[in-house]
Formats: sequence, C-alpha cells, structure tokens
Amino acid sequence: MREALFMGRLTAQATHEMQNILATIRETAGLMDDLLAMGGGQFVHAERFKQGLDVVAQQVGRGMELSEQLNYCAHAPEPSPAGCEVNEALRSLCVLYTRIAARHRVLLGLVPGRAGLHTDLRGMEVMDLAALALDCALPLLERDTDLRLVVQEQGGLPVVLLRGASFDDLCRRTEFLPLSDRARGLGVILRAGPDGQGLALTLPLARG
Repeated sequence: MREALFMGRLTAQATHEMQNILATIRETAGLMDDLLAMGGGQFVHAERFKQGLDVVAQQVGRGMELSEQLNYCAHAPEPSPAGCEVNEALRSLCVLYTRIAARHRVLLGLVPGRAGLHTDLRGMEVMDLAALALDCALPLLERDTDLRLVVQEQGGLPVVLLRGASFDDLCRRTEFLPLSDRARGLGVILRAGPDGQGLALTLPLARG
C-alpha cells in the first residue's frame, strides 16, 4: 500500500501539470479562433484553419477529462474518514476503461445512484473490484453492445450491478475466481444479478 500511495502522489502532481498544459493549449486555441474571426473572412484557408482549431478543442477536452479521472485514480489509494463515494470511483473507472472496452467493441457507461452514497472501501478497492468484474464480462458480450455499471442502494447498502452475460457464464470465466476471492477479502457480497443476469456487488457501508 505504501508503494501505491507513493505512486499516487507522483501521479497526482503530474496530472495537475498536464491540466495546466492543456489549459494553456485551450486558451491559445481560443485566442487564435478570436483572431481568425477578426480577420473578417479574408484568410483564404480560414475554414480549414477553423476545422483544425475545432479538433484541437475536442482533443483538449478529452485530455482534460482523462487527466481529471487519472487524478482521482492517483488519490484512490488514500483512506478517507467518510469512505469512498461510489459514483465517483466508478465514473473514474468507466472513463479510464473506455479503451479496454472498445477493444471488445463494447460501449461502457455508468448509471449513477444517489449522490453521497459511500462505502467503507477505498476508491482504489472499488475500482479494482469493478475492473475485475468488467474483465470477466467483456469477452462474453456481443460486439457493438452497451454495458452499464449501475449503482443502486438496497437495504441502505451500496450495490453495483453489472448487466449483460448470465451469471452462470460469468462463473465459468477464469477471471471469476480472482473476482470472488477479492470480493470475499474486502467483505463484499458477490451474487447473481436480477433474473440470473450479470452480477451484483454489495459493498460495505461507510462507518463515518
């Protein structure tokens, strides 16, 4: 854990610097767009130039989102007296796992639960557990399908649902055993999802 905290500390500093760099690029691109507009359309290649600036703006936005979630990930090993906010941890995971899901031609997303739903687990533990579940499920899904992590509250406890493949099929995957062991070690209840489809992870409630 000490190593994870150390790497998180370094990563957090790097992501702050990345955000500063991206903010400078965004401001510079915005200034160039303003200057282009002041030219009154006299620049012959104005349209191509504008398209290039639009691409820069889109990529800067994407970079900012990735760096923000990577910054969350950097702080995820740290304990918190209030516990981990489940929606925040899973939102970060979904953004950072988008490329992995895309390799399976799956569109990954999050259906958040109520705001302020906390668990006693650290952010890193919630993300690791959900990532193991995704690794188990992704190879079973048909291409060009959507996969959603759904956060709910059941009996006062935070629950993460992963829908898609049947629970029986998930149990046959080699990734299921480490998922089951990890859940047991964290005090998480792992069971089949509604109607035997997907799985449900019931997380321990935050003691704070």
